[in-house]
This record gives sequence, C-alpha cells and structure tokens, in this order.
Amino acid sequence: MASSVPGIHDTTLRDGEQMAGVAFRKEDKLKLATKIMEFGAGLIDVMPVVSEEEFRLTRELCSQYGNSVSPTCRAKAGDIDLAISAGASRVTIFSPLSDMHIKEKLRIDREENLRRSCEMIDYARSHGVLVDFAGEDSTRADFGYFGEFVGEIQGKVESFFVADTVGHLTPKSTGNMIRYLKRKFSCRIGFHAHNDFGLATANTVEAAVSGADYVSGTFTGIGERAGNAALEEVCLCLRHLHGMELDVRYGMLKDICDTVQKASGVKLQPHKPVVGKNAFAHESGVHVDGVLKNPATYEAFDPASVGNERRICLGKHSGRKAIESVLLQGSTDSRPGTGEIEWLLSIVKRMNAGKAREPVKA
Repeated sequence: MASSVPGIHDTTLRDGEQMAGVAFRKEDKLKLATKIMEFGAGLIDVMPVVSEEEFRLTRELCSQYGNSVSPTCRAKAGDIDLAISAGASRVTIFSPLSDMHIKEKLRIDREENLRRSCEMIDYARSHGVLVDFAGEDSTRADFGYFGEFVGEIQGKVESFFVADTVGHLTPKSTGNMIRYLKRKFSCRIGFHAHNDFGLATANTVEAAVSGADYVSGTFTGIGERAGNAALEEVCLCLRHLHGMELDVRYGMLKDICDTVQKASGVKLQPHKPVVGKNAFAHESGVHVDGVLKNPATYEAFDPASVGNERRICLGKHSGRKAIESVLLQGSTDSRPGTGEIEWLLSIVKRMNAGKAREPVKA
C-alpha cells in the first residue's frame, strides 16, 4: 500500500485530444483546464509545438497556473525553447525506451538515445526549468536498459513517468514495476497507461496502491486508439475499493466529463461507470425494490457524490414498486391500489416488449 496518495496528472487536453477526430476549441480547453485545476489536478499537460493556437493556450495556462502546467516536449531544443517562450517553468520531455521505438522510429541506438535525453534535460535545467521525463514505451523496454536510463536521469528530474504506450501491462506486472522503481530510484514515479487491452484503469489503480506518486489519465478515458485511463474511474476505485482519499473534489466528476463529452463530440456509453447516465439507472423489479429500500443494495456509492443522479426507469423488467414510486412522486394522496398498479404495469410491459428504446425515467 502506498504511504501517501498520488497526485493527478491530467492529459485530457493533450493525449485526450489526440483521439482520432477530436479537436478542442481553445475556449473549451480553457474552460476544461479551469475545471480540472479546480477539481484538484496536480499537473496538467499540453503540447505547444502542435500549433500556434496551442502555443497561445500554453501561454495562458502557464500564466494562470505556473508550474502546475508541464508542457510535453520531444527531446529537442526547439520544443523546449518554445515551451519556455510560452512561459513554462516546468516541462515534460519524452523519448522512447524500447528497442523497437529507438531503432525503428528514431533510427539510433540505445546509447545515443540516452545521451540525447540527458543533453535535453540538462538544456532545460540550464534555463531554470523543472523537468519531468516520460519514457515512451517503457513497458516493452529491455529491463537492463530501462534501469540504466532511469538511474542516469533520476537526480535531474522531478519525476519519471512510466508510459505503457500500447497497454502492454497487467495489474500484476504494473505493481511489480512500480514497486521496483520506488525501491531503486530517488525521483518521483508517475504512471501513464493506454487502454489497448481494456486494462488502463485497472493498471493505473494498481500503480497508485503500489506507490506511484502521480497517476496520469484523461477524463472519460478519451485518447489515442482505445484511449487512456479514465480518471473518474481511477479516483472512485481508489476511494471506495482502497480507502485512498485523494485531495480532489469528487462532486465535480460528472460535470467535467459532461464538458469533455460536449467539447470533444465523443459521446459516452450510457453504461459508462461513474458518470454515464445509466450508471445509476434501475429498471429490474428486484433492483428497484432493493434500491428504494436501501440504495446501497444496488449502488456502490452515492451518485450525488460524483454529481450524478439515480434514475428509476419503466420498461419490460419493471415491477410493482417502480409503478408505485412513479404514482407517489410529488403526491401526498393515499397510496395507489393494487388493481391500479397491476393495470399500469401490464401496459408498461406490453408497450416495451421486444423493443429497443430509451428508458423512461420515473
């Protein structure tokens, strides 16, 4: 178990926007950044080299939030210079660690990759800038080289982020890696997961309970290919399944995710955990009966705690309690009779038999 709770590294505005078809407007990014910082993110990620608009955005964010903004830069002096000219007092430099990326993408060898990375870290620091480092494709790197690389830079960086670039890890291997890094190296350790195998949230939760200092992700889980770890899910798993109270405003989660959905154009699945509109929707008669007696029977946590709401829906699987709850809403009259309930229930079931439809909220 981690001795302290991790900080949130939000990459919705950078990695989230790299999802195919997504392009946030600048005003939407500024609105999201404000909400994300109010929520309690420790670090926020942007990439000024992408465009002139992104540079201007970086400048506004750095002016407002200082070194809580850590713009992402390739291991190139030009990228670092641009971030500094935008007012950055902290940057995240990234370079790959796996042989596949080093050889096939950069066309260099391991030694040259390490030399260039150290040179750019030193270059940024010589300008008075704090440096975080992200090891792209860390989880497919040769283990010996991985250790050599982190050992070489640990005294120069604020944190080293393990990037599970193609979602290669499992929760078990994530935990083993984070515990090893925390034992062996002095810098803070962050974890950045992709969701190619559907394990990004589980891996990120395991990283946190294994001692990671930062957990990285996006709100709603948007991101390249299959996306990133969904921060709303990570936060709730840590709170309710591991007893880790993060220094965040949980009640903002639904609002932030709704804002991401609207700004990105990527609609959430109705059954999306935590913030989906069906996350606390109940239609089955057994479930409705239970949740009306005690919400904890079929709700893992209070929907209001994340800004969501309970919905009692009418449909094919509804029971008498759902009909009764509808008839009693806002009424101080006597309870409906059994015959009335049975008649209405038969109509509801007949209307919804064999139909795919939007659930009717009671």
